[in-house]
Parts: sequence; structure tokens; C-alpha cells
Amino acid sequence: MSNHIFSLSKKIEHLLLVIFKFSVYSLLLTPLIISRNFFFPFVAPKTLYFFGVAEVIIFVYLILAVSFSKYRPKLNILLVGLSLFLVSMIISTVFGVCPAESFWSKYERMTGLLMWFHLFGLFVATSSVFKKEDWIKVFEVSIIIAAIVGSLAILTAKHIGPLAKAGLETRGGGTLGNSSFLASYLLFNAFLGIYLFFELFEQELRILFGIFSAIVIISLFLSTGRAAAISFVGGLVLLFLLWCIYHRDKKLKIAGISLLIIFSCALVLAIYSSLSYAYFGQKNIIQREILDKVSLSISKDRALVWNIGIRALKERPLFGWGPENFNIAFTKYFDPRLFIREEYGNDIWFDRAHNIIVDTLVAMGMVGFLVYLLFFLSVFWILWKKYYRQELDFLTVSLFSVTLLAYFIQNLTVFDMVASYMMFFVVLGFVGSIASQKENIKIEEGDLSFNRIGFMVGFVVFSLALGFSLFYFVIQPARSNMTLIKAVHTEDSKERIDLYKESLSISPMGKFQMRENIASQEMAKYKIRPIVEAIPLEDQKRELTFLAQGLEENIKESPLLFSSYLLLGSVYNIYSRIDYSALKKAEEVLNKAIEISPGNQQAYWALAQTKMFEGKFDEAFLVARKSVLLAPRAEQSNMIMVDVGIVIAKATGNQEYMKRAIKTALDINPKWANDIQNLLNQRGLGVSKEELSQ
Repeated sequence: MSNHIFSLSKKIEHLLLVIFKFSVYSLLLTPLIISRNFFFPFVAPKTLYFFGVAEVIIFVYLILAVSFSKYRPKLNILLVGLSLFLVSMIISTVFGVCPAESFWSKYERMTGLLMWFHLFGLFVATSSVFKKEDWIKVFEVSIIIAAIVGSLAILTAKHIGPLAKAGLETRGGGTLGNSSFLASYLLFNAFLGIYLFFELFEQELRILFGIFSAIVIISLFLSTGRAAAISFVGGLVLLFLLWCIYHRDKKLKIAGISLLIIFSCALVLAIYSSLSYAYFGQKNIIQREILDKVSLSISKDRALVWNIGIRALKERPLFGWGPENFNIAFTKYFDPRLFIREEYGNDIWFDRAHNIIVDTLVAMGMVGFLVYLLFFLSVFWILWKKYYRQELDFLTVSLFSVTLLAYFIQNLTVFDMVASYMMFFVVLGFVGSIASQKENIKIEEGDLSFNRIGFMVGFVVFSLALGFSLFYFVIQPARSNMTLIKAVHTEDSKERIDLYKESLSISPMGKFQMRENIASQEMAKYKIRPIVEAIPLEDQKRELTFLAQGLEENIKESPLLFSSYLLLGSVYNIYSRIDYSALKKAEEVLNKAIEISPGNQQAYWALAQTKMFEGKFDEAFLVARKSVLLAPRAEQSNMIMVDVGIVIAKATGNQEYMKRAIKTALDINPKWANDIQNLLNQRGLGVSKEELSQ
């Protein structure tokens, strides 16, 4: 009987392990997944694929764990740290400003609490099942796929290859759609390639993976992802210094320690110099002679966004605003200087601080950030403790320590997406397996600890859970997403609105962003008079009513969502052409928007338009003037104030407001004269440069 049980357990275990390993290898294909049939084709299909495969991996693991005690998680500091971080994230989600967005996220990112549930499950599964030889195979598969991803990115950058032919050339990121996301993903694989080169014993495999690694490294430097490329170089320098420090030769030790001190000081000076310029606009000699020449400057707009994040943290210091809610904190503490394009660029919408420290602090507060540091630092504790106990070789300890440090440093200016999260947790899983198992102990397949009842009950229960999870978290979001794309390409107004409604009813994932994107796309045509005139009045009413209802739902579920207030005010402004009473609603909504984000000029501009439609010209000009006072050197606010003055002049014959606005603008910046003259010409009030100067 025992032989029969042993044989049965061995077959079941072997089958489960084959499925488990194949699923993990399949998961590594995530960066290659892309589809134009999805809203955000570079993000949504990848993440939904990742969710689906990760759920299969977790499902198989749970059956292994209930059937065989040897696969159950082993308590270690990394598992404890990650568990505490997940608990902290749950608390921040529950007590955050928009729990639904924190859990589901949006199709543009998809990195909310739902993502972290999958990542955590993946960590527990892989760290409990895989041994070193399994991880070597995982690294090999990962590097092969990374070489393909890098090659496609290089080809696409040259406007050749399958992506270019398909018209999928986006921001230099190849299949990842963004050069920063590509570089973050390649960074991990570049270090893994170095690890394999020294770890593999077969000469042929060394050469083969040396070639793959070279492709990955070349792709990394051609990706224009500066943060990852610089972090990789810095990581190599640190790896060399560690080798010197831990060398037997005393002279090398002293040299390594001395160079490490110099290297650390240089890094601190570089960061301080960049931040000094970003905050105060003053370049010191380090900035002028070194950082500018190697493109290491931190942009002023990025530093301003970090400052906004720190101000937001002070309001909610313990558990933060909740994951995925940085956009809400950002708009509340919006700095009007962001509209000064010459100094701060042209980006005024941020849903990330582009800094792992600020992002974590805003999302999860001081508690979450401290727990994040705990689990991150626990990796180094595990590795170096094993090294000093002579249970781990120097290559493994130093290289994976450097990999995670380089990853952390590059995340001071970028943020994670599904591909980089996947690689991060591949590394964490590897370290977790090291922490969970003693060296040189191998678990054989098949043993007498097989729990038949646990297997049967687990199979039924976990199959039901997997079915629910795949349907609710993968299939339904995919259907919703694809229905939205179908709606966008539908010409018939009624059918398009019906498809929009269907899309929103299928899944709650990304619903806030979807409603706003639907509104933005639909309202774009209402700014073009010939298109509007061709739309039947009943269709206009139906469309605008649907848009308003969707945005009102957003506001009801997320009362601090400034972008929805702004869009809803614009919808009511447009609707006033059909129903004049909509202007009262527009005024109420836009005043609320100003209350939520008092430093954001956009709400003032929309409210000025509302006042103009109401015929309240004095109030319209006053509102436009307030937007200028927020950041006087912002050209757009001045042009809107001038335009309000021009419209008033044409409507009433009173040119006082127009003249005052023009004088104010030219006193601030005489170079705006041409833009003002063009605006006057467009409005049918041709004025010469001489007259304008007077």
C-alpha cells in the first residue's frame, strides 16, 4: 500500500512541478505581449497576461503546498517583511482617499493592490518550490527573452522590424512602449547575464549566454533610459570595489575601501548638485562642468513634483493617500509654476512622483515606507549573513546585492511597471529560496508525506478560486478594455454610447480613467463647429448627458478627483448651447474644482469661459486675472486673459479689459507680442506691432 501511495504521489508531484515550471517560464514572456485591440496596448495586455499566468502558478503551488508539506512556506525575514508591506498596503488602501482606484488601478498603470497580491503569491510560490538549479533555468529563459525584447527595440528605433511595420513605435521602448520601462526591465537581465556567464560551467553555454547578455547590455544603453544605464555602470563599479574589498590582498582591500568612500562622496555630491539646481535654478561648478555634459541633471519640474509629494505627505503622514492616488495628492497641492513651460516643461499631469521614496511616502505614509525599507534591506541581511556563514559564494552575494541597489537607485527618477515588477520579484524569489532552504539539501520528488485528502479538497477549492479569479480579474477586464476600443472606432452615436456603457458595466477596473477618457474623446469633436452642426440635436443631448453622468459617478465615488470636476465643468459648458441652465451646474462644479486644487490654473480658465457664456464679463475677466496671478510668467494664463478681454471688447465695444490684459502680459514678457498679435488677428481685431506696443 505504501509503495502505491509513493508511486501515486510521485506522479502527481511530477505533473504539478512540470506545470509549475512551464507556467513560470511562460510568465517571463510578459514583456513580449502587445495588442492594438486594447486600450493602452503596451500595458493592459501584458498585465492581464501576467495576472492570468501568475494565478495558474499560485493555483498549482497551493495544491503542492496542501499535498506535500515540504513545499509550504518557510518563515524568514524577507517573507515577514513582504507580508508586513502587503498588510500596510491594504491598510493604506482601506483608509486612503480612493480605495477603488488603489485596488484596481487603471489600464495605463495596473500596479495597484491587485498587482501586489499577484506578486506576493508569486514570491511565496517560487521561493518555496525552486532550488538553485531551477533558478538558473529561469535566468536563462529570462535572458533569452530579454535579448529578443532588446533586439526588437533596436530594430524599432531604426524604423524597421515587426513593430515598426505594425505602427507600434512608441517612445523608444520596443514592446514595452517606453524607453524607461524597457531600460528598467533590461537592467535586471543585464546583471543576470553577468551572473550566468560566471556561474555556467559548460563553455558552449557561457559563449551563448555571453552573446545574449551582450545584446541585452547594448540594448540597455541604446534605450535612452538614462537612469537604468547609469545605475548599471554604477553597479559594475560597485561590484569591482566589493571584489577589491573582499580580496585577500591587503593592498586591494585598502584601495577598494578608499575608492568606495570616494565613489559614495561623488554620488552624494552629484545628487545634491542636481537637486540644488532643480529647486533653486542655480548651477554650481559640478553641475556645469560634469552633470550637464553627461545628462545627469534632475529636471526642475521633477523636483517640483517631489516637493508637492512631500507637502502632501504632511497632511496624511501615517498611512498616506493610498496606492495609485498620487494624482489626487498632486492636484490638491498643485504648483502653478508648472505652467511656466520655459522652466518646467510641458507636463502638468502627474500620477507618479517618479521617485520610489516620494511615491511610497505619498501612497503609504511613513509606516508603509519604513516597512518597504525593512523588506528591501532584509534581502541584504539574508545574502551577507549566508556569505559570512560560508553558505553562499561571493559572486551570488555581491552581484544580487548590486542588482537591487542599482534597481533602487534608478527608481529614484522612474517608476515600476509590470515588466520591472516581474523581474524584481524573480530576484526576490531567488533570495527567498536561499533564505528558506539550507545549502546542499535537495528535496526529492515523491515521498510518503503526500496528503491525499488535502490534494482532493485543495484541487476542488482552488479550482473554483482560480476560475473566479481568472474570470473576475483577467477575462472581464480584458472584455471591458476591448469593448472600449470597439466603441472608440464605432461611427454611429447611439451604438457607440451603448458600447461605452457595456464596457463600464463589465468590470470596475480602470473605471475612473475610462470615464474621463471617454469624456475627453467625445468632447474633442464639440470644439469643431462644422462637426457639431452635423450632429443631430438628440444625439448631442444623449452623448453629453451620458458623459455628465459618468463624470458625476467619478466624483461621487472619488470626491477629490480634480480631473473629473474639470471635465464635468467643460461638459456643462458645452451642454449650455442646448440648455442654458447647465451653466449654473458648470459654475458649481468648477468652483468646487478650484476649492480642491486652488493652485491649478485650468479650473480658472474653464470658469472664466462659464462666466463669459453667462454674460458676466466683469467676473470672467477677474477669474482669468486670478489665474495669471498664480504664476505671472505662465504664458497660457496671460493669453487666456487677453482672449477674454478681446471677446469682451467684441461683445460690448469696451476695450478697457483687452488693453489692460495686453499691457499686463507685455510688461511680464515683451516676447509674447507676436502671440498676442496672432490672437487678435484670429478674433478679427487686426492690430499692428506699433499699435500693440502703445
